[in-house]
Amino acid sequence: MTVSSTTTKVSYTGNAITTVFAYSFKIFVEADIKVYVDNVLKSLTTHYTLSGVGSASGGNVTFTAGNTPASSTKVVFTRDIARTQLTDYVENDNFPAETHEAALDKLTFILQELDNRISGDIFRFAESVSDAGTVTIMLNAATRASKLLAFDASGDLQATQEIGTYTGNWAASTAYALRDLIKDTSNNNIYICTVVHTSSGAQPISSNTDVAKWALIVDAASATTSASAAATSATAAATSATASATSATSSASSASTASTQASNASTSASTASTQATNSSNSATASATSATASATSATASATSATASATSATASAASETNAEASAGALAWKYTFDNSTSMADPGTGDFRLDNATLASVTNIAIDATSADTGNPDVSDLIASIDDGTNSTHEGYVFLRKSGAPATFMAYNVTGAVVDNTGWLQIPVSHAASGGSLTNADTLYISFARSGNVGATGSTGPTGSTGSTGSTGSQGPQGDPGEASNGFVIAMAVAL
Repeated sequence: MTVSSTTTKVSYTGNAITTVFAYSFKIFVEADIKVYVDNVLKSLTTHYTLSGVGSASGGNVTFTAGNTPASSTKVVFTRDIARTQLTDYVENDNFPAETHEAALDKLTFILQELDNRISGDIFRFAESVSDAGTVTIMLNAATRASKLLAFDASGDLQATQEIGTYTGNWAASTAYALRDLIKDTSNNNIYICTVVHTSSGAQPISSNTDVAKWALIVDAASATTSASAAATSATAAATSATASATSATSSASSASTASTQASNASTSASTASTQATNSSNSATASATSATASATSATASATSATASATSATASAASETNAEASAGALAWKYTFDNSTSMADPGTGDFRLDNATLASVTNIAIDATSADTGNPDVSDLIASIDDGTNSTHEGYVFLRKSGAPATFMAYNVTGAVVDNTGWLQIPVSHAASGGSLTNADTLYISFARSGNVGATGSTGPTGSTGSTGSTGSQGPQGDPGEASNGFVIAMAVAL
């Protein structure tokens, strides 16, 4: 046959319905045709069957059940004849014209295939001697544009993108090629060239007349500023955390000391009162010592007054200490659900919409402060004191609205539910109202431990002994009786 057609490949687009596709070139054996669907080589019999082998006009590829090309898939048939010569001429035999012509046809077909591959329809890369087979990449010109050949993780050939070539610092009047990399020395930014050009103007590139011909790939200026700000913030945060921890420790110590002082003062007052009573009884028993006893009573009363004053001052000190401890506050967001369950990260709930009727608070282990620090240990320590009638306080203040606040007494043990805690409380004071998602600052204060019993006060002084009365006059002599005179002295 003559070879007048140069077709070695046909292409179709699948529609998920069509199963029979024609090919218009001659093949000698079934292995002479390769069938691809979206660049995936298919197998004869398994995925398709052939007709028209040996026909000059070609034949059909029929896809088997379950292998119909899906919609929009690329279906490609290419002729790929083995590079062999199997025609054998017998010496002195008749000239085999048909066989000779077929061999010439085969050589022509091979040349056509090679020509197509050289023109770029198909690129084939032969693997190393130790590897079996070949790798075939089917790429059109548009797909190959600005790409490089490379090897993937499996050692297979692929078309890939080059990052670029670093050419140093940007300079004016310099010819830059596509994908050249330069550094802007005014801010250390890195750019890649997107349009071939000769540079002009000056740095920075962001305000250069050729800015549209460059693409920013490393924003060093912003990165440096961000890193510096982050370092400063981290330092400030660490300093603040240290100061807060120190303040909390000092406040807790002050509260404990004040509570002990108040307890001791109260005991002293009680002792002084007892002393006054004893002094009064002593004055009644001895008129002579009344003045001294009264003086002692007055002194004791003065001591009692001073002790009471001390108790009041100590109580005030305790209140101030507790207020100081409350300065350590944590940021939380209000969740208006009244269900006692985990309110979520940085949130808290009240078990009643009426602030004065709240008896339980549900609070997440982590606050809404930056980084969501875990403050569960602080919350759980509220009930660690020995004052079972008043475990501590919970203070809540709305951010930006100090008139909206709540103060609750902790009335029992804090329940740790792993991830959130439940605090039993009673209402002490409140003002304003809350709206869902309000931001509040919450502080906690633990009551001081019960102090030791104070020492017994001193005993009042004993009154002085009264003076001895004067001797009365001597009585008259009596009459004689039986030779004896009896004189009686009457003491008046």
